[in-house]
Amino acid sequence: MHSLHSFFFFPWLPMLIAMLTMTLLPSLARAADVEPAQLPEVSVTANKEKETATGPVSGYVAKRAISATKTDTSILETPQSISVITADQIADQKAMSIQEALRYSAGVVADQYGSDSRSDGYSIRGMEAVQYLDGLRQINTYYSESIRPDPYMMERIEVLRGPSSTLYGQGGVGGIVNLISKRPLTETRREIGVSLGNYNFKQIQADFTGPIADSDTLFYRLVMLGKDTDTQVDHAYSQRTLFAPTLTWKPDDKTNLTLMARYQLDDGLPTPQFLPVYGVLRANPNGRIPYDNYLGEPGLDRYTSESTHLGWAFEHALNDTWTIRQNLRWTKSRNNYSSFYVNSFTFDPDVNPFPTADQRTLARYNDISKTHSFTLNIDTNAQAKFETGPLSHTVLMGLDYARFRKTGWAGFDSGTGNLINIYNPVYGNVDSIATLSPLPEARLMQTGLYVQDQVKFDRNWVLTAGLRRDKAENKNEGSERQESNKTTGRYGLSYVFDNGWAPYVSYSESFIPLSNMSVDGGYLKPQEGKQWELGLKYMPVGGRTRFTAAVYDLVDENRPIYVANNMYTQKGTIYSRGLELEAGTSFGDRWDLIAAYSFTRATYGTTDNPAEKGQQVETIPKYLASGWLTKRFSIGNVDGFRAGLGVRYIGESWNSTHIVKTPDVTLFDAMLGFDHGNWRYTLNASNLADKEYVSTCITRGDCWIGARRAAIASATYTW
Repeated sequence: MHSLHSFFFFPWLPMLIAMLTMTLLPSLARAADVEPAQLPEVSVTANKEKETATGPVSGYVAKRAISATKTDTSILETPQSISVITADQIADQKAMSIQEALRYSAGVVADQYGSDSRSDGYSIRGMEAVQYLDGLRQINTYYSESIRPDPYMMERIEVLRGPSSTLYGQGGVGGIVNLISKRPLTETRREIGVSLGNYNFKQIQADFTGPIADSDTLFYRLVMLGKDTDTQVDHAYSQRTLFAPTLTWKPDDKTNLTLMARYQLDDGLPTPQFLPVYGVLRANPNGRIPYDNYLGEPGLDRYTSESTHLGWAFEHALNDTWTIRQNLRWTKSRNNYSSFYVNSFTFDPDVNPFPTADQRTLARYNDISKTHSFTLNIDTNAQAKFETGPLSHTVLMGLDYARFRKTGWAGFDSGTGNLINIYNPVYGNVDSIATLSPLPEARLMQTGLYVQDQVKFDRNWVLTAGLRRDKAENKNEGSERQESNKTTGRYGLSYVFDNGWAPYVSYSESFIPLSNMSVDGGYLKPQEGKQWELGLKYMPVGGRTRFTAAVYDLVDENRPIYVANNMYTQKGTIYSRGLELEAGTSFGDRWDLIAAYSFTRATYGTTDNPAEKGQQVETIPKYLASGWLTKRFSIGNVDGFRAGLGVRYIGESWNSTHIVKTPDVTLFDAMLGFDHGNWRYTLNASNLADKEYVSTCITRGDCWIGARRAAIASATYTW
């Protein structure tokens, strides 16, 4: 394992946070266990549903998760770092996208590419992350398949850090983000709300659930949302329609079938600006480029995505030992993307700072694509719980299958004559538009066979071990079929003390099939990730507290390096080593607190550019820190008031050659709320001070701008 001495380049802050956390959390947990005299009787508490890995959580602290093991497992017994963002946290912080919901998670660069309306941009531990919905992968290649999910339809969001191919097959080296949809509840709950905000933000949402016609076997849930808003960029706007019905049939305590559907339509003008570094972070004689200037063509640009999901989640207990499960989802997507964007990709800060003499005029590319895609995901597994002498086993054996097909048309125009004044844009100066041509049909198939055993022994030890064999195939019309086969593993060991502390160690692997051609002939080998992790968790029995500390050593190997004529070598390597601290607690009946700190030293190893070697990976800050505190209080004799305050620190980052630095920034978020009867009123503000900041600038010469202040007032009626 590579040395972790680099953690201590900045030693005092993580050590201080760890000391304070480990000192305060036990006392806060004890305070959480002491219930005030005026709380409800025990009989009311007994009516609460037991927490499950896919169900609702009261407050911010979840105790169980499903993403790390595909079984309903205590987070304390999971030998890998995992975070859970609950629906209560999403609502209190008024997260309007998945990347916004991830802002308070350790090790996650949540706004990696700023305010981009096309997709959620984030990384975990300095590496790529893959998004899953209800345990099934969402495929997104260049904004053309998976639609951007809305956090309002999520019961929880789970962040699993590190390679995870043993259960999920091909995927990101940094980890996965698994979105857990809201499912029907056995008790009736209904809400409808409206929200208004700056940038002409308007939204109406509704969430209904409960038994059907007083049935004790059929339950429904219906989530609906409509949104219309402008953005911080002139002319750009976003509209969304979401309709997500689900139906659960539960004839007895052994069988559960949930049918799930979702229809979502997003329409608008895209917001990525690709602003040149000269005029953003480097001096330009014309001054700073106004960040709200739209540099495309409002009359020609468009980004429309339409997606339909149909599927089910099935579970049946055959007996006290065996349980079978199947998750299935079929997805049909349509995407219409047309964009003019400035050619800011050829700047060299030392050689060619700006391509035009006036440093205010740029040519624009025109990129058009119209695609249709179909995805089928099936994951079937059998779980067995049994004992062999002193060993208690939870064995999982499964087979999953994914099939993806995309067709469509696309065109690209270099735009040498489509000029625009980036300081004072005038639209209509378009000399040429891309000509559409049919895209070769693209197919992707993956089959994986996996087995996992969670073994408890000697009362406190938990061993988790798993293996998986994958076969992945890529086939593009007119080219040879590519096949990749890979075996990956994960092994972890935890010791769970009776007082709620649990140290652990784990090793995990991942792989990503590559369709690029090698200079030596044939396809490249799969890209591989390997990680060692050492951690400590704390979850007191009966309390509402969770603390995790983790150090890790992660390597991403066999990264493709472009040579020429669409040919690649395979020598790229990235190393990532870091420290993460994350805590959440609810104490008394008035306070909720979450806090996170991470140090990420992600560097280029083998690379084709000597200037990159040993440098921090671009867009990845070394330091991230955040904290959010919510307080419930009374004014006079009136109860029901709530207030929340959050702070987010995003450290400086660099481009890959360590020439252009993106400055660090500290941002504040806030919430005020009042609950009265059936009504819930909330005022949220993210980036409270409305600070203008740059999210990142990269080596190719362009920059992304961070999200400005968003102020949203909401009123929700529940019954």
